[in-house]
Amino acid sequence: MTGNTHRPNCANAQNPGCVCSGCGGALHGWQGWTELAYGTSQSRDNRRHRIELKIEKNRTGTLRFNAHNRQTFIDLARLDVTDHLSRTGGETPDGNRPPQRIDIAGPMARSSDRGRLSALAQTILEDSWEEVEAEIDRQVKNKQTARDAKRHLADHTWCGLLIALIRWIEKIDDAVQLLADKGEQFVKNVLTQHLSGLSKDLADAVTGIVVDSAWSALAKLLEAHFPLLGEDTLRVLRMLALFACPAVDRHPEVYEHAAKPLMSDGLKVVSDEIKTQVTSFFTAWWRRQSASASG
Repeated sequence: MTGNTHRPNCANAQNPGCVCSGCGGALHGWQGWTELAYGTSQSRDNRRHRIELKIEKNRTGTLRFNAHNRQTFIDLARLDVTDHLSRTGGETPDGNRPPQRIDIAGPMARSSDRGRLSALAQTILEDSWEEVEAEIDRQVKNKQTARDAKRHLADHTWCGLLIALIRWIEKIDDAVQLLADKGEQFVKNVLTQHLSGLSKDLADAVTGIVVDSAWSALAKLLEAHFPLLGEDTLRVLRMLALFACPAVDRHPEVYEHAAKPLMSDGLKVVSDEIKTQVTSFFTAWWRRQSASASG
């Protein structure tokens, strides 16, 4: 994986809402969280301590229901996920570092949630981004327009892609249906919503590029006999979407189709304490958003 060549602030999601044109959002967040999942328990404890220091309270000691704390508790949920990935991951050839590349046909890619997540992130996000970037530059002749298109991609396109795949996989019961035209159109319809800042023609072109690349990635996974259906794959896709999303409180589908199922997962991926806080913060937030929309 290319975590050592990507901007650290974006790879580690240090700036919520990051719109990095250098990776179009395809490498945002998940690289840093995955690195923690391969790291030592001490590195995760240190990160937890730093995150907890950011929690904001009122003078009475109660938690402030604000955007900062929503982000902070989502980060604590993400950190719980890295603990689960580490706990169930087994030994790796590179010790406490993520593998540079993972063989999607090999045993490491399917023997644990951590291996499955690494394989899916590498294929659907990292490798796809290289193809998407090159194709945007080829099709969009104006360099500034191409940069703007890549920056727009960073605004929830990749986590939107993962959520669309999750929802499509939940609908089907046969791997043959995965790459069906109906599924491709379903994903395109979801992604177009995240590119509303572009002209319709450019948004359609960019959406087509992203989906073509994603479909190519899925075909490679199927050729390698990677298990793309089933709860194990859905679980790691949800983890990846949670890691990659630049701002969960601005992307309700990530909360609904990734965060909530992970918090309810029987494997206790997220601790009860963090689940309670995240649920409390986001229930209040969505209620407020709904009231504003209807008022």
